[in-house]
Amino acid sequence: MDSWLLTFPADGRVALLPDEPLRRQALHRLAAVVRDRALLFCLVDDHVHLVARGERAEVGRLARAALLSLRTLAPRLEPAHIRPVDGRSHLLHLVRYCLLQPQHHGLAGHPALYTGSCFLDLVGARRLPGLRLPLSEALPRLRGRELLAIVGLTEERLLPIDDELLRGLGLTRLVEAAAATLAVGPVLAGKQPAVVAARAAVIALSTARTTELAWALGISTESVRQHRARPVEPKLLRAVRMRLAVEQRVAEAAGLVGEEEEAYRVGTPPRAGEGQ
Repeated sequence: MDSWLLTFPADGRVALLPDEPLRRQALHRLAAVVRDRALLFCLVDDHVHLVARGERAEVGRLARAALLSLRTLAPRLEPAHIRPVDGRSHLLHLVRYCLLQPQHHGLAGHPALYTGSCFLDLVGARRLPGLRLPLSEALPRLRGRELLAIVGLTEERLLPIDDELLRGLGLTRLVEAAAATLAVGPVLAGKQPAVVAARAAVIALSTARTTELAWALGISTESVRQHRARPVEPKLLRAVRMRLAVEQRVAEAAGLVGEEEEAYRVGTPPRAGEGQ
């Protein structure tokens, strides 16, 4: 099956999605359109890259649908330039190209944690409804350790954090990770299905008391009890643990501990001279 590189520029190179909530909303809109037809994507400051599979006419329709969906959040987005992907070596190049876009554009934070990158989706550390990136079908020899190396992390196999590590991270960190895993929030307010799922994941993974969970999530103690009585999708719980594992790997790579680690969390600017 043919693959194509779609690049959506911004009119006048303006900032398309200047804040974290907008980027998270854009992810949901993009996922709803591309579903399993995309291999890679990256939303950076003034353009969007998407690598998609299909016949040329089909990809053209996909490009128009993605444009219409994203324009509701980024009205200055222009139609895509569509170019063919010339074989496996070109696709391998595009993997690296897309994953390093945040670094190339000097965006704050570590490229492994940049919200607009597909890295988290490729390593199982995010759950966007309807999205499946079948990159392994197109590149069956590409291994997870290669993806880690591209973004500057150690190549040791990435595993979900265990219960012991999870208990030591604290409730605030867990809430933030669940929100990022489902690309909502970062405050888990409202009845949107993804927000409700994020709250359910926090309650299922946390050992905090009912009153503490209710306060942290902004819900009643009765709602916490109701959540505890319902099963939570195992793949979602694993994705939250994987998200935290990526954060841990990033912190280890940067030699950060304690408060300094916060500079590499999504949405938090780095210290002066970092992340540029």
